[in-house]
Amino acid sequence: MTFKKIGRLALYDGRLRVEIDTVGSFHFENNCLVGEDGRQHGYAMPSATGKAVNLHLTEGALCTVIKSQLLQVVKGSIGKAAVFEVA
Repeated sequence: MTFKKIGRLALYDGRLRVEIDTVGSFHFENNCLVGEDGRQHGYAMPSATGKAVNLHLTEGALCTVIKSQLLQVVKGSIGKAAVFEVA
């Protein structure tokens, strides 16, 4: 498996958002990725190892965020976490 950085995850106005350079911006509603158009564009699930959160996009792409970095963003310890495409 190869990983390529394609975006970032951060808090914007208290809301967790993911920006993927090639697709757009999404916010989370439960485990769903919802676009600026209000439509669902994928979902988030824990990885098999539990060390990451996988973002399954409706376009067929699989992206991942390192879980420890995501938790640091939520706590406010860091500003952004990298989003990687899994190929």
